[in-house]
Amino acid sequence: MLLLLAALLTQQPDSAALARAERYFAETDGQAMLVMHRGAIVYERYRAGGSTGSRQLLASGSKSFVGVGAIAAAADGLLKLDQTVATYLPDWSSDARKSRITVRQLLSLESGLESGNAGTGCGGPRATWQDAVNAGTFAEPGSAFRYGPFPFIAAGSVVEKVQSKSFEQYLKARILEPLGVTVEWRLKCGDGKPQLAGGAAMTARDWATFGEFIRNGGVHRGKRILPEALVRELFVPSHANPAYGLSWWLVGATIQAQPALGLEAAGGARNGARAGRRAAAIMRGRRAGANARGGRGDDTPSAMPTWMPRDVVMAAGAGKQRLYVIPSHELVIVRMGPVRGGQEFADVEFLGALFGPAN
Repeated sequence: MLLLLAALLTQQPDSAALARAERYFAETDGQAMLVMHRGAIVYERYRAGGSTGSRQLLASGSKSFVGVGAIAAAADGLLKLDQTVATYLPDWSSDARKSRITVRQLLSLESGLESGNAGTGCGGPRATWQDAVNAGTFAEPGSAFRYGPFPFIAAGSVVEKVQSKSFEQYLKARILEPLGVTVEWRLKCGDGKPQLAGGAAMTARDWATFGEFIRNGGVHRGKRILPEALVRELFVPSHANPAYGLSWWLVGATIQAQPALGLEAAGGARNGARAGRRAAAIMRGRRAGANARGGRGDDTPSAMPTWMPRDVVMAAGAGKQRLYVIPSHELVIVRMGPVRGGQEFADVEFLGALFGPAN
């Protein structure tokens, strides 16, 4: 019975499910939709200006490269995720809060570092990387989740500090070239450095190849590029928001309309802890829902649909740029659209078209 279930899980979505997903994709400003099963593209559609050769802005989908760059540096013995940032950026040593922030806390957005303007890739008009490094704090390290670019730029600064290349050069040499993919850092900060939190552009095929590398635990075409144990660190839920790992969203985010607001915003400041417990329960699969498509159209964590793969993780950005990685189904799925579009798109509806019961 278990073998049969495993075989069913690892089958690619059938034609009816793919047709439902494509219909929803077309109705919600989609431009590129790609499904990769066991490393092979099994479904690929473009519309409204999308194409195989078009590099589209990933917006906040760019953030996942910072986490991957950091674990690559950890694999190379250049840094440790649980070491304080002050070890690598000595100026942080003189600040009572910043001296205790770890690299992991930057990547899980629970460092307490001021986030910068979340609507900009660098934290504000003409902001530089140094603005992020110099930012103050709003909370004790590990106590609160806040979405924004400064923590990722600070993490990128650490990666630059511990080796001789720029972050862009290091990521390219260490990860992108071995994968045979290209990231174009289309948007820059005021100092000419890349907008790590929102400036990357890729083709759908290249983004899917990157996702397949993550699904395989750091292996590409039989060659190990990153240790599997470090890749798994990307998906350890943060303490302050169990729907977020290290620069990647986890399954709990798929049923929230605006997960970037965090659990405190979802449940109100006084109810943040209770919201956190509800989300943690969802992550453990204890609140399987009867509603096939789930979600309540607000930011309150609701019951997880029974059909939802519990191991789905995603890189996600404005305009509903999505890279879904689903190891249990051996799937990688890309959805792209205009950055100012996709307002009607919901993760739970799109994934429900693929995995939920047919209407």
